[in-house]
Amino acid sequence: MTDLSMGDEVPRPEFEPEPHAYDRKARNIPMTKPTIAQSLRMLARCWATLHPSATIEERQYLAALVATEIAGR
Repeated sequence: MTDLSMGDEVPRPEFEPEPHAYDRKARNIPMTKPTIAQSLRMLARCWATLHPSATIEERQYLAALVATEIAGR
């Protein structure tokens, strides 16, 4: 039978993980970039298409949220 005592362990080398993309600092993308503004408008249009029975108030609220994000506030 094998001896499973803790005193016979072989020391392990230090753990040094390779950096992954999610470990690195993210690049700051300002809201003034056209791609973000275009994406927000496209998302609002998709939402409006998927919610044809939305009220005018809901649509105005969504438009205000998109405008706020585009303005960077």
